[in-house]
Parts: sequence; structure tokens; C-alpha cells
Amino acid sequence: MERFSEISHPENPSSLSMGQASAIPVDRDIAPDASMMRLGELLVARGHVRMADVETALQIQEAGGGRIGALLVRTGALSEDLLLRTLSDQLGATYLVDGGDFPDSLSMYQFMSDSPIRMDWFLDHGVLMWSEGEKLHCIARDIVDPSLLETIEYFYAGHTINLCLAANHQIDRLVDFVRKERAIERLFASDDVRQLREMAEEAPVIELVNNLLSQAVDLNASDIHVEPAEENFTVRMRIDGVLHTRLAQPMERFPAVASRIKLISGIDIAERRLPQDGRITARISGREMDIRVSTVPCAFGESVVLRLLAKERGEFDLPGLGIQSDHLEMFRGWLRVSNGIVLVTGPTGSGKSTTLAAALQDLNDGVKKIITVEDPVEFQLPNITQIQTHAEIGYTFARALRAILRQDPDVIMIGEIRDLETAEIAIRAALTGHVVLSTVHTNDAISSYTRLIDMGIEPFLVASPMRGVQAQRLLRRTCSKCVVPAEPPPLDVRERLERIAPQMVGDRWVRANGCSLCQGTGYRGRVGIYEMVPMSDELQDLIVGGASLNDLKRFASDRGYRTLAEDGLIKASQGHTTLEEVARLTLTSSE
Repeated sequence: MERFSEISHPENPSSLSMGQASAIPVDRDIAPDASMMRLGELLVARGHVRMADVETALQIQEAGGGRIGALLVRTGALSEDLLLRTLSDQLGATYLVDGGDFPDSLSMYQFMSDSPIRMDWFLDHGVLMWSEGEKLHCIARDIVDPSLLETIEYFYAGHTINLCLAANHQIDRLVDFVRKERAIERLFASDDVRQLREMAEEAPVIELVNNLLSQAVDLNASDIHVEPAEENFTVRMRIDGVLHTRLAQPMERFPAVASRIKLISGIDIAERRLPQDGRITARISGREMDIRVSTVPCAFGESVVLRLLAKERGEFDLPGLGIQSDHLEMFRGWLRVSNGIVLVTGPTGSGKSTTLAAALQDLNDGVKKIITVEDPVEFQLPNITQIQTHAEIGYTFARALRAILRQDPDVIMIGEIRDLETAEIAIRAALTGHVVLSTVHTNDAISSYTRLIDMGIEPFLVASPMRGVQAQRLLRRTCSKCVVPAEPPPLDVRERLERIAPQMVGDRWVRANGCSLCQGTGYRGRVGIYEMVPMSDELQDLIVGGASLNDLKRFASDRGYRTLAEDGLIKASQGHTTLEEVARLTLTSSE
């Protein structure tokens, strides 16, 4: 409380107001009666304290020094708020109350960093300055300190200064912020590994990264994107398949945040020229999480992406994925064959791994030997042998597949068919009595056949072992709390629904609204839409005969196989999602 001043002896320069002790113009409006009275007299005149309280404070001051105002607060005779309000009138200073006109912390720090006055002086004297247009503002522990007046007068001669008073805890908070920002900024000046490590272990950086991870888990985000730009870096989170900006920070903070993420994920924090991958296993917001981290050099630093996977996903269930009854019967029929390949296709983040995990659970009857080859192993499944590939040591999908064929499996799940060698071994396994489940990256189901041919597989080898292909997407599900009814769909949508069995089409059309539960988006959670094309003799003949992709698509359409868009319209008619969401994900995927 030493920061509070008292006007008691006019002949003492330290007891004068800012305007009396300095030639600096001061933005103030002092009440004549208040400015001419001593602080103790003014407090008594206003009924804030008794004269006996002032006399007691004067005795303490005479014995040990200190300001009258601070001593009155310490003895409990006066509240800090009343003292500041009285000093505000006496000195013509602005009193910044809690939640009032406090400066933006980063703007204030930037002004002080660029000031001709050394930062050490600001911190040693408890002085905080910032600007609003042409006007300068100043908070100080003691706004009538002669050294403060002389310093500001020297460096800011001719400027008008608005003097401000604030509570102890507010000044301490701002000073502490400045100290931390300065410490981090000093670490930014060096690329030394030791300095980078120290920077990553600064308390504010640890807190920021931990908060981002907790936010992501609480919001059920699937990914966190940390993206540097020229002046700022942004943090975006993919929630229900859509990216939302959650944070924007000055670029000066980016090295600390990136280094922290790299440090806890086991990535080399000094390497910024090559892509790197890492992994974090941690308990966040009460949930056990596996986090895959990827860093890639870009124009302004490194793009950092974190993929969040909950270890505890509960039971995987095919009906719970939102598969319509006819599609579910078809898919289970593919799984029950004695041999052959079943492919699931779609872009990254479309739920392929979840579908395959549910399929394996459906197959896991206790009498089959099931082995998976994955990169990485995303879901821990009971009674299933799961193998993690390590390409960096030569343990690739193809090499792992060769090994597991000697393990006498009944069902093999390959995380992804990425190259010709893996595709050939998968086909060989299917032709020798195994059920093979895998994924490929194509826009729709029928394109999977041409994708395998493009890899170099002979058309007859593509057609022979294939049992069926499923394409899928994940649509955002409407928020149950704020969903509202919508008008019936336009004519073109109704005409398209006529191709679908009437018992599948509902009449509950809805639109997204937005509330606090769904972060104002109108959507919460996701539901799958599916396209399934089974293998048939006619389709085999087309593939072996070298039919074009358009011919294959025409065949699928003529046989009445539903497209992703049509399955999405079923979900929309049942009130699970909206027409706008169906159009967003399927407008160019299969049409």
C-alpha cells in the first residue's frame, strides 16, 4: 500500500500533485475544495474516517514512515476503494475500477516495449503506460513520486498525460503480465536448443497449451490447427468436421507455443526445416487421450496439427453409426463371406476407421483370428491382434502383411491400401481364403475400382476378390436443444426422393438455429451417410472389359444404388440434419 500519496505539506515536493510538481500538461479536473485540503482532513470532512483514526495513523507514520492513506487502509479504518476515490478527486486522476477502462494488456506492453524509457525503470517503479490515439495514460504505484515526474517530463515533454489510479491487485496483475511477456520475448531472441526448451517450459506457455487441449476435449474437437502467419498465428479447432477459430495471438508467441507442443510430443524442437510426427498420451479434462502431432515447415514457420483420439470410445456398433437398415443388411452380408475384400472409402476425417472398428467388433465372435495392420493403431479392440507399422525402420504395410499371413488369420484389416505392393498382397490374401477389410481414398464408392487399376492391379484381379465398396461422409447433426422446423423441401428435392423407398423418407424437415450448447452453430455431433456398391457378375464384366468410370457410375445409378446425396436426403427428412448440410458435403462428392 506504499503507492498511495498524501497531500499534507505543500513545501514538500513529494506531497504535491502531478500538476504542481511537473511542467507536463495533465488531463485533470480537480475539485477546488479537494485539491487544497490535506488527505486526512478531506477523508474526515467526507465522513470516511474519524479524526482519531487519522491521529493513530500519524503516530504510526512518525514511528515507521509510510503514507497516511496506506496506513489508514492497513489499520482497517478505510477501504481501498474509498481511498482511491478520494485521491482521484484530490489529484485529478482517473480512477480505474474493476471491470472498467483498463488497457488491453498486449497493447500496453507493446507501447512500453517501444518507449524510449527502459523497461527496467517501468518495472522497478511500478509504472504502466499506454496510449489511446494521441493521449497517453499512466498508472503508477506513487503518482507524485518526484523521480517519476522528472523521467516522464524528460522523455514525453509536451505530451498530455492522463494520470490513473487503480487497486493494488489490478496494478500487480498488469505488472506481472509485463514481466512474463518480457521474459518470453527475451527467449524468442535465441534459437539455441537450451533457450527453446526454457521457453517451452515457461509457466504462461504451459498454461496456454494445456488450456487449448482442455478446450478441444471439452468441445469434442477432432483436430487442433496452429497456423502461423506474417503478424499473428491462429488456433483453429475442427468441431463436427468444421474448423472454428478459437484464438489469435501475436506471432512473437508462436515459437514458445510450437516448442511446447513439440517438446511434450517427443519431437526435435530445434528441427524446423523438415516435417516431423510425434505423439502425446495424457489425461485431459478427465479423459484419457491419444494425440497425434504433425509439424510441417511453411512460409512463416511451422504448421502444427494435433489429431485428438479418445482412448475410451465405448463399444463400437454398426447400427449406431447411422447406417440405414437396407445398407446395414448389405454390409453385414459382405462381412459374412468366407473370403474377399471389403473396402471403405472417403476423405480424411470421414469416419472410415470407426466403421472398420465397428465391423471388426461385429465379426469378433470368439472363433475367428483377427489381425490388423495400422498406422497408427487408433482404437484398442479386445481379443484382436493389432500391429503398428514403423516405416522409418522398414516395417511397412507390405512387410507386416507378409508376416501376418503366416499367423493363420481368418480376418485381416489393413489400415490403408496406399501402394501397388500392399494392394497385391491384400488381393493375394483374399484369393487364398481370407476376409480383408481396408480403406482407400476416393470420392465415391465406384471410383475405388478404377483407383486400384490406376495403382497397377490387373482389372481381373480387381474384380475377382471384391465383395463390395462403401463410401461415406459425416454430416453435422442438428442440435437437439435449438433445432426448429423448416419448410418442406423444394420440388427438385422431392422429385429426387421419389427414387427412394417411401418407408425410408420422413417428413421432419428442420433447420439449424444456434444456442449456447452448440456454440451458436446449430449443430452438435455427427451422423454418417453412406453409398454402397456390391460386386455382381455384370459389374465384374464391365471392370474386366475396361469400362470407363462414367460407365461404371451409370451402371450403379441404373441399378438404383443410393448416392451419398440421396442417403443424406433421407437423414434430412428424418430431422437428423439439414438440407444445407447435405449440400455442403455432397454437392461435388458424388454428383
